[in-house]
Amino acid sequence: MIRNTRRLCVAAVAGSMLAGPAAVFIAPAAHAAPAADKRAATTIVLYAENRGIARIENNAPGPDNSDLVHRELALSFTLKGPVIGVTYSQAEIVAYNPVAKIDIRRVETEKSLPGGLLLTAGISKVAIGSLPQPGWTETYAVIGGTGKYAGARGTERLTLLEDGVTFKVVITLLPR
Repeated sequence: MIRNTRRLCVAAVAGSMLAGPAAVFIAPAAHAAPAADKRAATTIVLYAENRGIARIENNAPGPDNSDLVHRELALSFTLKGPVIGVTYSQAEIVAYNPVAKIDIRRVETEKSLPGGLLLTAGISKVAIGSLPQPGWTETYAVIGGTGKYAGARGTERLTLLEDGVTFKVVITLLPR
């Protein structure tokens, strides 16, 4: 019985050695990508034009904790270009400082892009009760996504352009 067990083990190992190399050579061809792509960050530049904004008062009148600002923004690859997607954002006032006259807002965005969703989160500071003004800039974390953005991580830098309704969005995705 010991001899039969040894023969079975040797046969199993020999069989896996024969099957193993074939799997090693076939698998990379199915997922072929240049090695350099895996080590370099990817930059995506978008323009997000505000198409709708809603302020939701959850407490006493005036800016205070838990008030919300919702936005819907049309996305394009060029300024005033064809719409390729949409961003939905929600900013919630989580703290405010009446002395410094600033709101601290937790911001979450979902970008519906060709190929999937891209999700970001961060904190921004703006004058109490106001909206960002031209020149305002902030950086958020890319926290994931779906489709071709599944597992995405990196940063998103927003800058409000002079028209006061369009943000330049520079997304830097780190290698996976």
